[in-house]
Amino acid sequence: MRWVGIDEAGYGPNLGPLVMSAVIAEGPDERPPDVWVDLAATVARAGGDPDRLWIDDSKALLSNGRGRDRLEAACLALLAGTGQVVPSSLSSLLASLGAGSLEDVELIPWLDSPDWPLPCPETVARLTRALAENAFAGAPWRCVAVRSVVVGPRRFNAGLAESGSKAKVHFAAFARLLTEVWESTIEGQTTSVRGDKHGGRHFYLEPLMDVFPDIWIDRGPEGPELSRYTLRSGGRRLELSLVPRADAADGLVALASIVSKTVREYWMDVFNAHWAARIPGIRPTAGYPNDSLRFRKEVEPAYRARGLDPNLWWRLK
Repeated sequence: MRWVGIDEAGYGPNLGPLVMSAVIAEGPDERPPDVWVDLAATVARAGGDPDRLWIDDSKALLSNGRGRDRLEAACLALLAGTGQVVPSSLSSLLASLGAGSLEDVELIPWLDSPDWPLPCPETVARLTRALAENAFAGAPWRCVAVRSVVVGPRRFNAGLAESGSKAKVHFAAFARLLTEVWESTIEGQTTSVRGDKHGGRHFYLEPLMDVFPDIWIDRGPEGPELSRYTLRSGGRRLELSLVPRADAADGLVALASIVSKTVREYWMDVFNAHWAARIPGIRPTAGYPNDSLRFRKEVEPAYRARGLDPNLWWRLK
């Protein structure tokens, strides 16, 4: 049996990428992973035992500028739990997530060095402890892979121009991950996928049929509390459930939220460092509305002097 949690970070900002991630787990029986129960000796929800690895909606870990060490530690310890070497640079992190290169995620214009080292200094002690405790071991299931899609500002704007809809850009990223999960499903295997509702949408059959035109799709309940679909072909089966606040209720979705947010934070680190090196005293931005307008106003003389097209770094929606 396989279980997959999918979640995103960066749907609302004007600056930085949209990042969507999938965390894939496998186990011998049909009982879904319960991250907080099955790994109770080493993990806790946000606000729990301070000595454990916190797993929760990324917004609960990173708030008001605090919690970056917990966010990064959870992300990198998860990758170690899948059997990968802990990434020591941003390029190696992207490679481990199947997210492409620094160029693919549109960071080359903002990177003033060959790469960006990981993790942040404040994360090292917490990550070292999580690795020593083998935080993701001991459950009857194990995380086997993590995958991410990073949609940089230029590609985000191109998607808007092509589709006319921010929601469709979001769904396209989701579809890329879901397609990868489906294509890796083997005969006789059932895969259960859970994720958050997409902007409050309740009806997904038509866009799913566009992505999987040759796959039979059974429509289940569709409403505010649950939208469910089953993809079937031969001996392959994928059950998709989209529910509100899945990142708070499902540990795998919470982990996907953490990975997505971590990647986005690193992207913004590079972007902010680029401008800080050129405009002394400029405050970094997370890229969300209001503060993003402040940041754009402050960098406007510099980007105009360099002839930088805002379409390459400012998301239109």
